Amino acid sequence: MTKKHDVIICGSSLAGSAAGLALARRGHSVLMLDRAEFPRRKLCGGLLTWKSVKLLASHFGETPESLTRAGALTCSADGYSIRTLTKTLVNGKLPVPFHFVDRTRFDTHLMECARNAGAETIHGHKITGCDPIKGVVTLDNGHTLQGKYVIGADGANSTVRASFPDVDRTRMKQFMAPTIEISIPRTMLFRPIRNPELYVGFIDAGYGWVFPNQDKVVIGICGLRQDNFNISQVFKKFIDFLGINMRPFPELHGHPLPYGNYLETPVHGVTLLAGDAGGLVEPLFGEGIFFALCSGMYAGEAVAQGLETDTDASQYYTARLNHFILPELKASDRLRWILFKSMKAIGPTGLQLFVKAAGRPLTEMVHGIRSYAWLRKKHWDF
Repeated sequence: MTKKHDVIICGSSLAGSAAGLALARRGHSVLMLDRAEFPRRKLCGGLLTWKSVKLLASHFGETPESLTRAGALTCSADGYSIRTLTKTLVNGKLPVPFHFVDRTRFDTHLMECARNAGAETIHGHKITGCDPIKGVVTLDNGHTLQGKYVIGADGANSTVRASFPDVDRTRMKQFMAPTIEISIPRTMLFRPIRNPELYVGFIDAGYGWVFPNQDKVVIGICGLRQDNFNISQVFKKFIDFLGINMRPFPELHGHPLPYGNYLETPVHGVTLLAGDAGGLVEPLFGEGIFFALCSGMYAGEAVAQGLETDTDASQYYTARLNHFILPELKASDRLRWILFKSMKAIGPTGLQLFVKAAGRPLTEMVHGIRSYAWLRKKHWDF
């Protein structure tokens, strides 16, 4: 059985929803696939930066107020802390607030935006194969689907990416960081959490976090694989340090985080990769929400342009990636290694002085008001 569409989108989360909305609102036949039924559990810190809020308003017509009414946005913060396990390095104020979303509700809400615009969905079936040249996608029930284009937005363990013959799989694996997160009631923490906290110095190439989220706290760590690095043991030590009594310790569930393995040309044949599937995650702080939304929107709009002009969509997609997204990822990657190596050599004092000397520009960099490339003002195209 083969059913044809203009575009098959593999993955109905953030990148897939952004792509699906871009295509459906322009009248194209879009089918969004996902192995999960929505709403589905999605553990994530859920931090929205200024650039994410700007894109949500421009592309989805969503604001913090509308997301709050939908139950997706749960709290906001006007400050932040950077800490080690022994001291606080910085308590800073933000030029604009961070917002925090419940990813289960947030993802479902954006997926419904795409569906309301006309995108079809098939959920509850795993993608088992993809032919990136012919645009054929196979599901676990044996059905095959064909699109003039395919957009792979199926996450860090992307089946669509696995079909690309020229991906450097060694690099992809090397810079895929194991991550563990848990969500606990605020009452389990011995102190109130009003602002996000970032913990550095206890993992050579990674960090830990404690994020507020309405009546919950999201706690996690991630880091690149090092010698004798057991992320479960490190996470348990982090929980003990935070003073949280979790005995017996619950079963831990981790997930991979693209952490510097972004693809510079995430296209092959009639297939484009977006979000985590293309490794398009900011390599210093691991921000993925914005880059999923932005690359998904770019992919959807590029495919729409290709369909409408009978030209190659990949040229439009890679042009925007090269101009707006990849420079940020490359500059963030450089900064990451400078900071990690300096902390390993001289401890966290260098990071403390760096952040205190350029506090506001650095927070504007994280928000996307400034670029990771030399803190220049950043201009987005949405």
